[in-house]
Amino acid sequence: MVEDRHKRAPGFNERFYICRGTEGFYNNFNITVKYDKHVTAAALSIALKSLIRKNSWFTHNFFKKDGTDSAIHNGHNWTLQIVNQIRFDDVVSFEKIAHFNEKVLVKLNEQRVEMNIDKPLWRIIVFEEEENNNEQLICIYVDHSQFDGLSAVQFQKDLSRELALIDDDDDDDEKEENETKVKEILFDYSRDLQYLPNKVMPPAEYATDLYIPPLTTVVNYHLGRYVPFYENIYNWLYEPKRGEYPLFVNKSPIRKDMASKYNILKINPDTTVRITEFCRLHGVSVTAYLDIMVIKALQNSVFKAMHGTSQLSTTSYVAINGRRYYARDIQDFRFGSMVCGAEVYLPPIENDILFMQEFTKQLTTSIKSKNAFKAIGMLQYKNAWKLLNDKIGKIGGGRQTFTISNLGKMTDSNNIYKFKEMYFGASVGVMYNLVVNITTLPNNELTIVFGYLPEFESLYLDNKNAIEVFTSLFKQYVNNV
Repeated sequence: MVEDRHKRAPGFNERFYICRGTEGFYNNFNITVKYDKHVTAAALSIALKSLIRKNSWFTHNFFKKDGTDSAIHNGHNWTLQIVNQIRFDDVVSFEKIAHFNEKVLVKLNEQRVEMNIDKPLWRIIVFEEEENNNEQLICIYVDHSQFDGLSAVQFQKDLSRELALIDDDDDDDEKEENETKVKEILFDYSRDLQYLPNKVMPPAEYATDLYIPPLTTVVNYHLGRYVPFYENIYNWLYEPKRGEYPLFVNKSPIRKDMASKYNILKINPDTTVRITEFCRLHGVSVTAYLDIMVIKALQNSVFKAMHGTSQLSTTSYVAINGRRYYARDIQDFRFGSMVCGAEVYLPPIENDILFMQEFTKQLTTSIKSKNAFKAIGMLQYKNAWKLLNDKIGKIGGGRQTFTISNLGKMTDSNNIYKFKEMYFGASVGVMYNLVVNITTLPNNELTIVFGYLPEFESLYLDNKNAIEVFTSLFKQYVNNV
């Protein structure tokens, strides 16, 4: 029986993700890595058991009060609590594949980490590539309520560190046992009570003042709800004017369909170094460079296939790590969702460098103001169930053109289990048309996973598949640095 001190109410951001997950607006995101060393099931179980004892964040799930309606209660009928038990077979599975590729990412996207069950909000799949000497890839897929991209990467790094500690053990008898004996029960509440904190950890959104919106924003929101025409007049007076070019809009209505398709692109270390040097020369980031190349490729492929010769503007939703603003104690605890998207609006790309600099200017302004996080803070005044359901069936529906998340250059956490490959996959969901996820290995190899709506595969341009044209153009633009 879990004690009350290991239960708490969900935060407003957690309630938003409870809605996204339980109502089918989002499936999962995943980080898959290939180590340069094979991992046994026994060693993995020992590493996970140790990891859970060191970090109780891995024991959380949300539980719904029986007989209640989440939409009516806006998620306040849910409770976060530490689970009773975590069994190895409940959270780890093994699967043989030919190769890790886009088809595997499609299958991964179909997985959903369930809430309201006595299991944690993460799962691991160990893939073995049958056509590649049975090399392994370890995939961690998670629910966004308790993890962001950096959290999932940290999960991988912490796990590899625990594996290395087992490998470093000098006791040969214990090593032999580790190779053969799986720890079936990774966590048991009664058994492991001594390792748990006195109280369950608070929501990540309450760990700082990052999400507190200005009083004027709160007042304007409530005036917009209760005073006729106030919102329309306020938006007309104060919303930034977007210029002469219409925003790209997907002509298909939004559906509650989480299917996504993927393309994987790798940029070799030499090209990555050239891109980095180019960016330094012009005072822009690698994210800015890649964002503009994505837009250019879209303009000459998907946009033309859907809208002909129309000149269209775009919105990029750029992931920002909220830990950057705080002291080392916050920066070092990389769990919980502490990320948001800053919107960057751009007219059609005409000059690469000038638009990279404009992107950088807008993003820098947003980072300094923290306005994107304060906007997330307004979720506490809204009903997530209504907010997301209102999108369904609409043309456009507030979808950003795409979201881009660059997790940066990885560092190995030890010298035994090193990253050879890394893939960052995510659902497109109802929020975006395209997802651009970027990771860079310690050797400077850059991997991009493009996630896109399956309907884009039916678009053609001059008898060529528009997505294939997009991918080909992006490669061409990036490699011409």
